Amino acid sequence: MGERLRGRRVLVTGAARGLGASAAWGLAEEGAECILLDRSGDELRATVEAAARRGPGPFHPLVCDLASREATLDAAARAREAAQGDLTLLVHCAALFHVRPVEETTDAQWDEMVAVNLAAAFLLVRELMPELRAGGGGSVLLTSSQAAIMGFARESGYCATKFGIEGLARALAEECGEAGLLANTITPGSRRIKPTGISRAEEAAIPEAERTWGSSEALGPAFAAFALLPFARDGAPNGRRFEADRVADTVRARGLPLPGETWEELAT
Repeated sequence: MGERLRGRRVLVTGAARGLGASAAWGLAEEGAECILLDRSGDELRATVEAAARRGPGPFHPLVCDLASREATLDAAARAREAAQGDLTLLVHCAALFHVRPVEETTDAQWDEMVAVNLAAAFLLVRELMPELRAGGGGSVLLTSSQAAIMGFARESGYCATKFGIEGLARALAEECGEAGLLANTITPGSRRIKPTGISRAEEAAIPEAERTWGSSEALGPAFAAFALLPFARDGAPNGRRFEADRVADTVRARGLPLPGETWEELAT
């Protein structure tokens, strides 16, 4: 257990499972106070219980369906209260993925992907900008994908939202960099992790031999590295894209914080 983030507050969306849960655990291990948001209350409680075994917290679970604009704005208000005026890191991992030919994609599916994958990221950053800028600036980390730089058949909605995430991060880096806000994107990398839409209960029902993915837990240290960026301005990346597995492996090999030249090596 580390102490580098003791007293620092972070927000993670999609924290109930997958990459979001791994982010929560990695941040907890460095002592961060974690505000954890997801629409699944039961799975979110499981994340909090696991995080509490890794770090002192405290932990603030917020149950919210980011498909609803009103619920997202309400969650932002509750996160602002928990942040107490200072938010070191905002990680947006929440995402929905509907695989459909474009002519079979319904309005509801399109709206849901846009709302959760892209609009929620924008709204949370906008609403929490004062807290992110407090103390000289914070870090925004938006989860991206290969679908953000390549087009895939039957994934038009998902690709559109992930391309948007890349654009949002780069725009934030240009607009807010001088004010101290860092904005980058992250993908899981070469390690295949559990698909976003599969719950823990559904995963448990799948025989291990039939699972084509591995655990994302090893990716947790990558998120601690991004949470430390606001305190090491020299060479801190802004508007760049990273792979979580490469960053996490580098943290294990070299320790924290990562120097500017290492970040430059890791950017894709």
